[in-house]
Amino acid sequence: MKIKTSKSIIYLKEYNNNKEIPFIFLHGFSGTSSSWINIINKHNKFSYSIDLPGHGKSTFVDISTEYTINDWCNELYMILNELSLKKINLCGYSMGGRLSIAFAHKFPEKINSLLLESTSLGLNESEVRSKRYYKDLERADEINKDLKSFMDNWEENPLFINQKKRNVKEWQIQANERRNHNPKQLSKALMAFSPSNMIYYDKPFQEFNFPIHVINGSGDDKYIKIGREMIRLNKNTKQYIIEDAGHNTHLENPDMFLDVLNQNIYE
Repeated sequence: MKIKTSKSIIYLKEYNNNKEIPFIFLHGFSGTSSSWINIINKHNKFSYSIDLPGHGKSTFVDISTEYTINDWCNELYMILNELSLKKINLCGYSMGGRLSIAFAHKFPEKINSLLLESTSLGLNESEVRSKRYYKDLERADEINKDLKSFMDNWEENPLFINQKKRNVKEWQIQANERRNHNPKQLSKALMAFSPSNMIYYDKPFQEFNFPIHVINGSGDDKYIKIGREMIRLNKNTKQYIIEDAGHNTHLENPDMFLDVLNQNIYE
């Protein structure tokens, strides 16, 4: 289904509708709602997967109009109300995790639990934030010039380098999807959701009064450390380490990701 909001048209897909509190799955940068389909089908719970604005079938209404993380939070809130969803289990990967944190900060009453896979709280230094802003501007320009070339380079990032050999079938599906994005839409999404354009959520994170589940890959040292910091900040946080996985644990080791999801979190 598609839902039109003030600044975007959002595509989402519903699975296994029942009276349970649903899971809302948010993908990472350059992913789509189908990035989660393997997990959703095996998890077999009431769920929605969403194409974030500028990704897949979700589009910004006007490329030239400013769009912020705050806009995203307001639009997701509107969508949940239109679907008559009072509470959700919000699950976000990487960029989708940062958007989940932002939403949970603005609308904590909607959150039953928060699941953060390979996610940060943002950037905590203005100098680092400024450097990231200009780096993302360069990336946005590269996307507009040659999306395929950008994705070829993107997939060589050390965070993603082992995904292909660990799950080549799913990796190839997602690699094809990455190259089918609208470059103008995707480059706008990159800037709108850049960590350079969000606050550092350490203080809001401390106030979260619901279960928080942090999932990291055993080979992703940077985000394991970030996960430990989340535990320090909030006593409601638990961290789970997925073996034989890097940044994208639900792609690289989906069976163990599901084990964590089913046995330790929402059993």
